[in-house]
Amino acid sequence: MEEETSKLPLPDTFLDFLQTNGIDPLIYTANESTPRYISEAYIEEIEAEIKCRLQKVNWLPGFYSLSPHIQIANSKPYKDGKIYGIDAASGASVLALDISVGDHVLDLCAAPGAKLCMILDLLGDSGTVTGVDVARHRLAACRTMLQKYVLGDACRLFVADGTTFSLMPLRDHLDSISCEFALEEKKDTFTEWTSRRPWKERKRAARSRENAASRLVSETNHPELIFYGKASGVVGLSKYELYKTVSSSEVSSSGYDKVLVDAECTHDGSIRHIQKFEHWGWETLNGRVLNAERSDNLTTLQLKLLKNGFRLLRVGGSLVYSTCSLTVSQNEDVIEWFLKENSSAALQEIDAAKDWPCKSGRIPKTLRFDPVTSKTSGLFVAKFKKLAVQDSVTKQIVLSLAAKLRSETSSSVANSSSTSVDSRENSPIEQVALTVPTTDDPALPAVTFRTWTLGSLACILLSFLNQFFWYRREPLSITSICAQIAVVPLGHLMASIIPNKIFFVGKKWEFTLNPGPFNVKEHVLITIFANSGAGNVYSIHIVSAVKLFYKKELTFFVALLVVLTTQMLGFGWAGLFRRYLVEPASMWWPQNLVQVSLFRALHEKEERRKHGLTRNQFFIIAFTCSFAYYAFPGYLFPKLSSISWLCWIFPSSILAHQLGSGLHGLGIGAFGFDWATISSYLGSPLASPWFATANIAAGFALLMYVITPIAYWLNIYQAKSFPIFSDGLFTSTGQSYNISAIIDPKFHIDIDAYDRQGPLYLSTIFAMIYGLNFACLTATVVHVFLFHGRDIWQLSKSAFKYKKMDVHTRLMRKYNQVPEWWFLCILFLNIAATIFTCEYYNEQLQLPWWGVLLACGIAVFFTLPIGVITATTNKSPGLNVITEYIIGYLYPGFPVANICFKVYGYISMKQAITFLEDFKLGHYMKIPPRAMFMAQVVGTIMSALVHLGTAWWLMETIPNVCDRELLSPGSPWTCPSDHLFYDASVIWGLVGPRRIFGDLGHYSAINWFFLGGAVAPIVVWLAHKAFPEKDWIRLISIPVILSASLNMLPATAVNYTSWVVIGFASGFIAYRYYRDWWSRHNYVLSGALEAGLAFMAVLLYLCLGMWHVGLEWWGSESEGCPLASCPTAPGVIAKGCPNL
Repeated sequence: MEEETSKLPLPDTFLDFLQTNGIDPLIYTANESTPRYISEAYIEEIEAEIKCRLQKVNWLPGFYSLSPHIQIANSKPYKDGKIYGIDAASGASVLALDISVGDHVLDLCAAPGAKLCMILDLLGDSGTVTGVDVARHRLAACRTMLQKYVLGDACRLFVADGTTFSLMPLRDHLDSISCEFALEEKKDTFTEWTSRRPWKERKRAARSRENAASRLVSETNHPELIFYGKASGVVGLSKYELYKTVSSSEVSSSGYDKVLVDAECTHDGSIRHIQKFEHWGWETLNGRVLNAERSDNLTTLQLKLLKNGFRLLRVGGSLVYSTCSLTVSQNEDVIEWFLKENSSAALQEIDAAKDWPCKSGRIPKTLRFDPVTSKTSGLFVAKFKKLAVQDSVTKQIVLSLAAKLRSETSSSVANSSSTSVDSRENSPIEQVALTVPTTDDPALPAVTFRTWTLGSLACILLSFLNQFFWYRREPLSITSICAQIAVVPLGHLMASIIPNKIFFVGKKWEFTLNPGPFNVKEHVLITIFANSGAGNVYSIHIVSAVKLFYKKELTFFVALLVVLTTQMLGFGWAGLFRRYLVEPASMWWPQNLVQVSLFRALHEKEERRKHGLTRNQFFIIAFTCSFAYYAFPGYLFPKLSSISWLCWIFPSSILAHQLGSGLHGLGIGAFGFDWATISSYLGSPLASPWFATANIAAGFALLMYVITPIAYWLNIYQAKSFPIFSDGLFTSTGQSYNISAIIDPKFHIDIDAYDRQGPLYLSTIFAMIYGLNFACLTATVVHVFLFHGRDIWQLSKSAFKYKKMDVHTRLMRKYNQVPEWWFLCILFLNIAATIFTCEYYNEQLQLPWWGVLLACGIAVFFTLPIGVITATTNKSPGLNVITEYIIGYLYPGFPVANICFKVYGYISMKQAITFLEDFKLGHYMKIPPRAMFMAQVVGTIMSALVHLGTAWWLMETIPNVCDRELLSPGSPWTCPSDHLFYDASVIWGLVGPRRIFGDLGHYSAINWFFLGGAVAPIVVWLAHKAFPEKDWIRLISIPVILSASLNMLPATAVNYTSWVVIGFASGFIAYRYYRDWWSRHNYVLSGALEAGLAFMAVLLYLCLGMWHVGLEWWGSESEGCPLASCPTAPGVIAKGCPNL
């Protein structure tokens, strides 16, 4: 049957609402069927009147589909009461009650009456129906409907609050009786209203009944009876007898046999209801559907209605709860909370639903109808049975034991004093809801002697080791996850052996060295300390460049000022943007979920599932496998890091090597069986949401398989004279550019030498990556403005306190927050110290005061948009290129000023993002904000001091460190990263961007990427507005697509191809089809793989790498693509390449 189609231009706010609740926007553009309930006796008569065959709805007894050209509301059968105005989904909720002969049914939200009439029709001449509604005018419409369908004999209607209504069915009063306060002898309101008496006479009679004398009624707040039929048990009954039938027991056999709670809701499941907002104005949608306060009030009302309806249900009776909303908060969350509070309630399978075209809800045994799946309006249905006393007690015992077990097994996270949380407030981000605990125990100590001891030890040790090995030819990076794992046994050991004596008892400074078992909050703070030590102190590069490369005098005090100000400046930006990037649930920082899962696996105890594993067991197994396996790609079989099979098939073909090499080519078909290869540049693919992974895959494919091949084989920028994939600098003849030759003894550019050697050339892919850098910056700003601007504006107006908080934000409100002035003091103090340092020591640092302010301006401008992208996609665009570009144009010829500007502009922003990410981790783990702030500040200062002290010691004690010409052959102190930093300072600070991307260079057209980056998000935004039903358009993130390949050079193709495949397997396949496994193990697996690799890498380096012990065999060689870096232009000579 053809059906009506509703195509709605849904606003962005409503689309966000749908995405938050996992609702497919397609349901609002799908066909909504018009089946209606029709009594069997009228079928032939209706077909004759409408001159159309009725099509039976096979899955729903009593329902028939009418031709779409028939206007049901205007048809004669509908006006005559032969067609019921009830949707098929609503009819299904009535059939779910399984009405039996003689049932006494309560419809707790009866108006407008369609379900009530269907129930009465199903009951026939037996049983009774009690309808309740709080709105008199709506119940009057219900009364009119009873008259229309001539169904009122066994019905009574009350104007009453459904959350407190207490009248029971009149089982013992179905025979008329008379007494002093008789309602009306031998008459009923149904007969009265269906009579043909003049309207004024009927009105007068009704008024006289309402004014009947009764001290009992007038002095109490009883429900108002506005309608009753002759078979409802009310005729001849006194008001005293009527109102004394109040429920007296929660578990009684005298309640209603069936109860229907079709609760008031936002009606977002009804196409026809949502269609009305086109006429009412979409702005009214915010108040009626999207308003957080109204939603909260509705869920509270729904829960109260459900609880009261269940209270009035007899033991063994059935209750059906339904709403025409598709949101989780008004359905599954209400059900889950109700079950927690009602031990005698049990969800039931709906027997009739076996053949229904509907989906299961998120809770087993619940059902969801929608226009796509069911060809009906949207509806949620759940059925309960009221258990007998002994069944209830048994269930309560089981629930108590389960609760006790959960309490015992997660004592570190949520013990008996934990704050319980309403699941309706859980995070709207499903990955967060599945991963982050929604409980908190404020009594758990966070800042303890163990925290200070282990945290300081981890920070100092990691800082020293990472800086010590940083100057070596093969630097070793020890990540914080090593400390995160290692401190667990140490923490438990300290808890078991340190005395728990309390010092200064009763004093203000009372403390103990051992406050109890080692807990998760201590562990989180220790990890924050370790994060500070594991991170690279980027400003050490400035110290190395000035002292070792530019040979300028630099005192330790100046170096200390530079390091501390660059490390601490980011705290200021973090403080300014906390409200935007930490508190909102939509800013969910995916990478933190790996840490959260790892903490839970290490601290929570849980019962092992049958044929399954606990998180802790799974972590240990995965960690052991990762640790053992990395010995192969890390030492025994390095070729596993990049399998490039095209090169093996065509060993003599330059084209095949260029296409197939995963390390020096386009990486077609290349794959790495090494977690270090997979996660080293893009982070863990298991932590990336699928839409972000898809955007990154698109960006990688755009650069590697579209732009680069076209530019290379069209020989744009003499591309064929250089390798297809290289970060080197070249002359016009394809030879490496000699940077040292163009620098004079005073470290200024030698123009004559530069003219002799010629301008710089880049490989095509290197030039395009610079272009993508330019485009990414403008795209980030425009994208955030278009897609997140409204939210940011609301938050900037202090509107956050009026928005609905998720559970984690609400729980964190109990702790003392970090005052904003703390951050501002750090900010202004650091800006002042930075200006002083750069001005007073300008001969060494070269950066003027206005350069400091400009760098701060760039950092503060980009922190918010880049923070939004990072917090939602796990991908962070960088500012390193744009900062070098800007200062290179404004202040050319000063290389140290260039690197200082880059560090103050880029690194302070990056530090701010890191601090915000840590704040969100503390937010998830319920760490007191001031304790988190303390750990970050102290850890950062401690790390800066140790890094600088170690670097200074090495520079003073190792002769000719970093000077490759003066170092003895085979010396490990070659400082590869510092040489790259120095080269960048020469290129951007001495040569300058004007000689590369300006009028003096060959790459001025690359500047058009700035404009392209700004336009691309506008195109996506306009497409989203033009096709709002295409939800996938909104998931296109131009900043992520453009920034996808910015890690290229040093990252290679194999890093991306492997990452995308694993990301697809996790984010799409596992998340969509194996949700339970994904929610329990995905992030734990990510942490275990990283931890196993880190420990084995350290072991291999200390045992073998430091002593240069290696293996010589086929598997230890490179990927086998030696021709991938060969130029293809005729006459260009390159070592190891054929002459063309």
